[in-house]
Amino acid sequence: MNERQNQNPAEAGRRTELKSRIRPLGAEIPDDVFLPFLDLCFNWSMDKPRVEIDELLERDDAAFYFKDWGRNGDIAVAAYATDLSATDTTGAGSAAGSEPEIVGLAWLRLAGFEAVIDRSATDADDGTAVEAGPHFTGYGWVAADIPELSLAVLPDHQSQGLGGMLLDVVCTLAKMSGFPAVSLSVEDGNGAARLYHDRGFVAVGRNGDSDILVRKLT
Repeated sequence: MNERQNQNPAEAGRRTELKSRIRPLGAEIPDDVFLPFLDLCFNWSMDKPRVEIDELLERDDAAFYFKDWGRNGDIAVAAYATDLSATDTTGAGSAAGSEPEIVGLAWLRLAGFEAVIDRSATDADDGTAVEAGPHFTGYGWVAADIPELSLAVLPDHQSQGLGGMLLDVVCTLAKMSGFPAVSLSVEDGNGAARLYHDRGFVAVGRNGDSDILVRKLT
């Protein structure tokens, strides 16, 4: 028997309900959609000093994960609070109150190695723009053609299966987009590591106190 045949009716119904709450997001996603989930990614542990949203907005390492969204390779999938069967959620720019609350988000971003040109700074001698150096490439970087995954679910909606469903859908979209694999960084002690290992991610290295995990898609 395959996995679907082994599912009991209650489990099958639960997965159908979860799928009805998951939708890809378009390229025009406002920054504020990312912020609650970026907050959770950086502040997953109660035992570490909290990084406030205002500070995250100023940090280059945080900006890497959501600024200028809509670049080549950007993929985002949202989990909503309710069934979306009769709701159009192809983008995130609808009027306030016109769509259900986003309660979970999984998103992929490629690192860029191109030099950053600071157009506001100029060389004192000839007035040309100053090359500011390479972009931050992400805590889970492994290769230029492998996007890094970020995933978070709001606390009141955790332990419902939304994280796993988001992960499955975003990896499917990454495969359809031609990416060979997906990477991520998970800090020591973060319980989300179990979800990633269960979904086929394997450790390929370390970055500080974090494991770098990769899931092959081909």
